[in-house]
Amino acid sequence: MRDQHRPKQDLINEVTALRKQVADLKDAMTTRRRVEDALRQSEEQVRSLADTVPVGLCLFRSNGSPLVANRPFAGLLGYESPAELLRVGDVLGVFASREEEARMLMLVEQGQGKAVGVIFRRKDGTRQAFGVIGTISGDPPTVALVVLERQPEPWRAPPFAALSAGWSDGTRSA
Repeated sequence: MRDQHRPKQDLINEVTALRKQVADLKDAMTTRRRVEDALRQSEEQVRSLADTVPVGLCLFRSNGSPLVANRPFAGLLGYESPAELLRVGDVLGVFASREEEARMLMLVEQGQGKAVGVIFRRKDGTRQAFGVIGTISGDPPTVALVVLERQPEPWRAPPFAALSAGWSDGTRSA
């Protein structure tokens, strides 16, 4: 026993210091658990907000593949869930064509965040145009799109026109 030759007071001091370390670790664990719980609750609230907002939301990587989407966005394109949209979107993309994807990403990169007639590919293969607002955010850069309204005939809508006046002044009726 190596401690048998140490004075009793040294051993008492060491035990006291170890007890203090254990108490500090317990406090740190409690604090960490509280922070993790608050973060988890915050993530749930943000996810709930994103899934209940009445517009489609989607984040795209800089290469145009979808990173995350909410339920309304998936529903607009005919998918049962955002996960299904992401699986298919990684392979086939969600825009009607690579040219349409490039056009939308270019508009957003140039700061022209509002666009009408952005054509998306639905799950059943049909094409549907929507009015969208987009912006670039984060590092690495991602493109955030908000899908606002369906447009039945995108080929007649000017590609760089702003959304209808009702959207900007809040007078649009449902």
